Amino acid sequence: MASVQLSEMTQSQRDRLAFIELRLRFIGEIGRQDLVERFGIQAAAARRDLSHYKELGPQNLDYDTKGKVYIRGEWFRPVFDFPAERVLTWLSQGFGDGEPSRLRSVLASDGSMLPTNLDLEILSVLTRAVHRKMAVEISYRALSSGLTTREIVPFAFADNGQRWHVRGYDRRSGGAMKL
Repeated sequence: MASVQLSEMTQSQRDRLAFIELRLRFIGEIGRQDLVERFGIQAAAARRDLSHYKELGPQNLDYDTKGKVYIRGEWFRPVFDFPAERVLTWLSQGFGDGEPSRLRSVLASDGSMLPTNLDLEILSVLTRAVHRKMAVEISYRALSSGLTTREIVPFAFADNGQRWHVRGYDRRSGGAMKL
């Protein structure tokens, strides 16, 4: 069982595996160098961590030989149960609690980014689209036109204190939109 294996690992190993999962789920890729830079470990240790994660979630990552990175597997199933607040903090401020000077934002954001109700699967689709500069198809309801399907290229997230927004380029209207 995955939980038994996780419980046998050190906290630092679990932290690295959690980082692998966050990168795969919300960015769509991770390389050995990401682990080396974030945790100051050797490439061999990063390789071992990726192998351990593959054992925990065999369908969660595939190796992209062209990009020389691991990408999110088609049948991804989370190993860790992250609260939305932790994911948003990681996306907006970086991973971990310490060393704020070394942490950096993973995605462009404005505000606190702490919505009260958030579907992490929808967030992961949008964050991967931001990272890859790819379009996503959304259902959008406007007062003037009702429910429509749009293709947007999201580029940032914002919190105005009451609502959480995704900023993106609307291919249909040819301009920026805020959702």
